[in-house]
Amino acid sequence: MRRIPIALLAMLAAGCSALLPHSESRVVSQWANYDEASQSFGRIEPYKTRESDLEDLGFSPHGQPNVRMLNYADIAEHFSPVALDRSELPAGLRECFERNSECYGYRYERRVTKDKRYGSFLADFFNFRRKTETKGWAFDALIVLIDGQVVYKLWSGTPEIHEYQDKTNPLGPLQGIGPSLTPRPNL
Repeated sequence: MRRIPIALLAMLAAGCSALLPHSESRVVSQWANYDEASQSFGRIEPYKTRESDLEDLGFSPHGQPNVRMLNYADIAEHFSPVALDRSELPAGLRECFERNSECYGYRYERRVTKDKRYGSFLADFFNFRRKTETKGWAFDALIVLIDGQVVYKLWSGTPEIHEYQDKTNPLGPLQGIGPSLTPRPNL
């Protein structure tokens, strides 16, 4: 009977990282990685691609969750520093600003990440030290349309996200207790 707690303590002391939490964050998408999203976006051609074609490319606001629909004012706000001198804008955006009520757009933000904690289980469990590794990718796209035809597109992204976080709390589980012990003023 006494051997079970000793075996459990030995396993915990060995720093069993399998007991540490991990998480995954993903926006539902038809793309498995950054390259697939980028290639699909590359097939969109201003003044040739219609709104109905966007569904086949994975950019339909009706077939994809978490797509932000933009009106003329949202698009103008996005380009506000540049929009002061409209002659410097691409033709599709100039036309959008001229035909404001007929202009609209879609903003796609895809981010897929996996967080994995590693290191000593006891240090993590008692909040002395938490190490986290994050891996994934992100792809953002802006598509501007006038009367169902794409007139402008813009993309940005991070093909490979690989980050490390190492957070140390010298007081461990007591680190955040100070503010909870101070009396709160009555309002």
